[in-house]
Order: sequence, then C-alpha cells, then structure tokens
Amino acid sequence: MTVQPTFKISGGKRLTGGEVSISGSPNQVTKAIVASLLCDEDVIIKGAPAVGEREVVEQTFKLVGGTVEHLERDVVKLNAKQVHKNEIPLEHCMRNRISILFAGPLLHRFKKVKIGLSLGGDKIGKRPVNFHIEALKSLGAIVETHSDHYEISMPESGLVGSHIKLAFPSVMTTENILITASLAKGRTIIENAATEPEVLELAKMLQKMGADIVYNANRQFIIHGVEKLKGCEIRCMIDRNEAVSFAVAALATGGDVLLKGVPHDPVYSFINYVQRMGADFNISSKGLFVKAPTNKNLQGTHIEVDVHPGFMTDWQQPFMVLFTQAEGVSVLHETVFENRLSYCELLKSMGANINTTTACMGEVACRYRGLNHTHSAIVQGKTELHGKSFSLPQDIRAGACLLIAGLVAKGQTKLTNIHELERKYDSMIPKLQSMGADVSL
Repeated sequence: MTVQPTFKISGGKRLTGGEVSISGSPNQVTKAIVASLLCDEDVIIKGAPAVGEREVVEQTFKLVGGTVEHLERDVVKLNAKQVHKNEIPLEHCMRNRISILFAGPLLHRFKKVKIGLSLGGDKIGKRPVNFHIEALKSLGAIVETHSDHYEISMPESGLVGSHIKLAFPSVMTTENILITASLAKGRTIIENAATEPEVLELAKMLQKMGADIVYNANRQFIIHGVEKLKGCEIRCMIDRNEAVSFAVAALATGGDVLLKGVPHDPVYSFINYVQRMGADFNISSKGLFVKAPTNKNLQGTHIEVDVHPGFMTDWQQPFMVLFTQAEGVSVLHETVFENRLSYCELLKSMGANINTTTACMGEVACRYRGLNHTHSAIVQGKTELHGKSFSLPQDIRAGACLLIAGLVAKGQTKLTNIHELERKYDSMIPKLQSMGADVSL
C-alpha cells in the first residue's frame, strides 16, 4: 500500500518578516505552450512555473510530436516542426481541460482532429465545453460527437473568420478563439470577450508571432487571419493567484510579507479589499508589501466575485479564511461559478461560522439568480479555528484555503492529496517556510 505524502502544518503562528518570490503564471504558460503549435519555429518561454499543469500540457505537446527542452528550471523551448499526430486520447483529456485548446492548431495542420470527450479540471461547476465547440463551428469547423471523443474537421477551404458574441466572457473560450482565428481566413470579431491579464498576455504573444489582433473597448477583439506565424520569446507575468494566497496567509495570521517583484496592476482589486479591511500595503520597486493592522483586528467586508476587472473567483477561497479572522460580518457573492462554495463545510468543521445561501447577496447582475445554486456566504468573525486532517478536494483554490486555515488554526493540520495544490503552486513549502510558517512534508 502506497503511503500518501502529507502536508503537515503547525498553526497559530504569526507570519512576519518574510520575503517571497512569486512564480510565473500557470494560466499563462499552459496557453503559451498550446499557441506554440501554430508555427514551426522555436518558442522560448521564460518565467515558466514548475507546476503540474505545465507538465501535463508539455506532455500533450510531446504526444502530438512537438519537442520540449528545459533550458533552465523556469525556461522552456518548444518546437512544433515535427508534429505528426492529430489525436488526443480520452485518458489524456481527463487530466486537464486545456486539451480542447489543441483543436484549433491541429485543425490548421491536419484539417481533422480527435479530442477526448471527458475534459478534466477542478470540480467547481459545470464548466461546459459547448462555448468552445460553438466557437469552432462559427469558424467553419464541422464537429461530430461520439461516445468518447469529438471528431472535428474543416472544409478544404479552411477555417474562415466570423463574428462571435460570447454568452459569457469565458477566459478559455476567448483564448481558444484568439489562437484558432490567428490563422483563419479573413476577420474574426469576438464580442463580450474575457479581458483577464493572462488573456492579454496571450494576445501579445500571438502578436509577437505575427498575428494581427486588435483589442478594443467593450470587451472586443478583432483578429485578421494571417497565412503564417513565426517563433518568439516571451516571459510569463507573475501568478496573481499565488501572490494573493501568500498575502492572505500573512494577513490572516496577523503578520506581513513582501511579495518580491509583484507589480500593482495584477493585484489592483485585491488591494482595494484588504485596504477596506484595515490592512496596510506598499508597492515599490521591490514588490508588494502587505501588513495586518497593529493592535486591532481586520474588519469584515462585502465582496462580489466578478469577471476581470472585478474580484477574481480564484481569490474568494483564501479570503474566506481571512473573513473568519476579521471582526464583524463579511459577505461573499460568487457570480462566476455555481458550485464553488462546497469547501465552506470543511472550514466550518474547523470552527468557522459560515452560512451559505442560494440568494444573491449583492448588486452584481448574477446569472445564477433564482436557479437554486448555493453561491453566497455570510461569515461571522472573529472565530478560532482548530487543526484537522483533510484529503484535498479537486479544487486547487479550495486546497489553498485549507492550507491557509491550517496556518491560522490552533494545533496541527494534515493535508493529503496535495498534488491538487502542486498543479498550480510552485515550491509552496519553501516559500511558506521563508515566511516563518511551521510546515513540512
């Protein structure tokens, strides 16, 4: 019987005086690897985080015939010249949802592609792939659905630009269209597109490769397809999710931390809310410094999760721990995913005072209004948390939430199934130790 690695946390310790270097964005590097399939020249990605999802997408890149070379731990060189396979099997697609993004580049190469029907990822809601399929159809793709795979083909004339209005500003669908439309004939317009920083980084990468992409106001991209793309070199932006996780870990324990190299823009809305709660911050050439208030508690607040530039859905889980350590009532309204508060029951088992509801607790236009999804939470603080043992759920940010709760809690917290954290967090244990946390594996 294999013994599972266990993350051991001795909590109740104030984290102060630490400095943490924030890794590059996993959400960017994985899409950059896919985009590398659009050309036959070298693509070099610097600042690539050493995380599980990067490894999975690199494996998919190699599966279809691409070459991957690690020049340094965080520098990867890719080349798609020898790509010869147009099929990604079901068992591979079950590991990561990003497999659907391979459809466009492989279509341009082979005119036909098979993608496994079951797509993996966090269990945080339906996350349907129909947005992707409909977008590909809009560009002229012909999609057949089989018992275990999609068979996607295109006419001999190739994919053709289209006017696509997304029902919801889906990040991955926007990225899929940007990648695929770059080599399609004519003009593609995306209305109601996602505008997250990682999406804009992808657009800039494609532009470096020779794509013609215009970014307009009101969530609109215009892509004029080109005949050929070339190699390029990029550097990943910082992982804003990692930055917020470590900042909240410091604040929730009453401490402070310097997040080295973190600029203002990616964490703008995060700073708004911790400032409202009474935390101090400073942004300098060194990075972002955050500090819990001295001689008083943080104060509760009201947060509504929204698409960029709003408060990120990936930030609400660590903030739920912060709410438990803030004085008074805090309210959270999740409007992006319909099933992202189930982890609250685990926090409650540690002593948190949280009530969840199907009601929309806010003013943001919410697509879940009246649909009976539990997507709002009311938290009464400040409460004492107590260490427990958990097998991490299939939700990376819920795992980060439980880790931070363990840092706050009295006693010891043990976490298994830690590969769920390692999918998107690079070198988490040494970084927490540099903050003064008592953690080990």
